[in-house]
Amino acid sequence: MQRFFKLAQVFTPSAPVASRSFFAGRVDQILEVTTAIAQPGRHVMLYGERGVGKTSLANILAEILEPISPEFGISVRINCSTQDNFRSVWVKVLSAAGREVPDAWTYGTPDPDAVRVQLEALPKSSVIILDEYDRIEDDDTLSLMADLIKALSDHLVRTKLVIVGVADSIDQLFGEHQSVQRAIEEVRMPRMSQPELADIVDTGLKAVGMQIEGSARQRISRLSEGFPHYVHLLSLYAGQHAVSDDRLSVTKDDVNAAINQAIEKHSLMREYQTAIQSPRPGTLFSRVLAACALAEKNRLGQFTASAVRDPMSKLMGRPYEIPAFATHLKAFTEFDRGCVLRREGTERRYTYRFNNPLLQSFAILTSLAEGEIPEEYAAEIFD
Repeated sequence: MQRFFKLAQVFTPSAPVASRSFFAGRVDQILEVTTAIAQPGRHVMLYGERGVGKTSLANILAEILEPISPEFGISVRINCSTQDNFRSVWVKVLSAAGREVPDAWTYGTPDPDAVRVQLEALPKSSVIILDEYDRIEDDDTLSLMADLIKALSDHLVRTKLVIVGVADSIDQLFGEHQSVQRAIEEVRMPRMSQPELADIVDTGLKAVGMQIEGSARQRISRLSEGFPHYVHLLSLYAGQHAVSDDRLSVTKDDVNAAINQAIEKHSLMREYQTAIQSPRPGTLFSRVLAACALAEKNRLGQFTASAVRDPMSKLMGRPYEIPAFATHLKAFTEFDRGCVLRREGTERRYTYRFNNPLLQSFAILTSLAEGEIPEEYAAEIFD
């Protein structure tokens, strides 16, 4: 029971990492963020796909900065919402920092300079983290925030902003505000590499006094498709399966059991079923979706129809050309199938990507559990 409890504390698929001791990888991004915070007049935009660990990095910033920066003051993190505007964001920040909100802010929107004055009064070199910034829908707020960053930079205010959001580029979070670009360090969070994912597994199991076989570690890393959520999920279930069998070493069989457990309990099952459901038996929707998940992608997670051809052929055991699954790709972009794919570009040059990146790994896990991936192809995937 103690090991079960400890595993659940170490591997947290439902929440971002909150402690530096359980954080793994991301050395380059940590250096970029901390270096930018150390530079006068520089602020940080941390962006990337949903689920790649941006909030986890934001959570541990204080632990990283305290021992290396004698001037470090406080760290405040708030979550933005679709209902937020410029005033409500900074009311949240001041409240979280234990500061009194000016009476004038109750009746109207403060101008950026008024916010600057409040941030100048914070102790030493404080860090304000605005998480889920992409959820803000008010255009005026985005413009005012850009003006605030410029003011903070021009006045060399020691308090720094770290703005975290889901985006492909800074333009999606700030729009066409050229003046803010020189004051912002753009730090893109890519999907994690397999060595980084393996490090999460080893770090977590070591904390529980357990270990893992190489083939099992490799399987977890590959199936996670760069997302720490799935590393935590599969490591948690695989570790619990090993403990239930009174073992301290996680094997490939434990990982296979974890795959079945993960797809049975995962909240994405409804989204997945909406995408592949059909009244006719023997349709290809589940295999085409798995082929999309296995297709080679660029740094933005985009893939082409031609990239789907090779994994689709391996799944089916014979050559499959684009016309055989082109209608399925189009169907995945439509409302009836949950718009699980987003299509971009022009005809004959379309690219696709998963609207919910986490569904990519889920499609692979489900196809593997249901025996839709031939053994030879599975061996190639995990090689």
